[in-house]
Amino acid sequence: MKKILMFGCVATLVTACQLELPNFSGQKLSPQSEKRSIAAQNVVAVKKSVEKLPVKTYEIPTITGVGFSSISVQPGKSINQKRILAIKAARLDALRQLTEQIHGIQINSSTKIAEAVIQSDTLRADLQGVIVGARTVKIEPSSSDTYEVVVEVDRTLIDEIVKAYR
Repeated sequence: MKKILMFGCVATLVTACQLELPNFSGQKLSPQSEKRSIAAQNVVAVKKSVEKLPVKTYEIPTITGVGFSSISVQPGKSINQKRILAIKAARLDALRQLTEQIHGIQINSSTKIAEAVIQSDTLRADLQGVIVGARTVKIEPSSSDTYEVVVEVDRTLIDEIVKAYR
């Protein structure tokens, strides 16, 4: 029954497409020309509608980590080796900040009080996470002995990281 209905619909469409339709100038157009004309009119109407819309731009938000490291405290035989190590340490510090922002940080603390006097006060922060696709945005000296490194991760990549490692 479905096949007969489909055949009937297709036959009706084919017959309708073979008719010649009049246009506004009184000339007869073929069905293909009429369809192209209607399609062109639709495209023009859509373009006009789009031009009236207010233009909105969206920036993909990023999370940024900034790391610092001193040159003079780095182990190395030359100043250039120390600079390279300071840049690496600053980058790791920046990645640590990104990891804190994306995955969070676990803080453990304890305070021991005896006879209303603090005997010991400890604070420990644990951080664990994976950062993939971080871009290094800036590497530059922030003073004569310190390097600053800025890294960032796009929001879409952050969402993927969180989904994969939770």
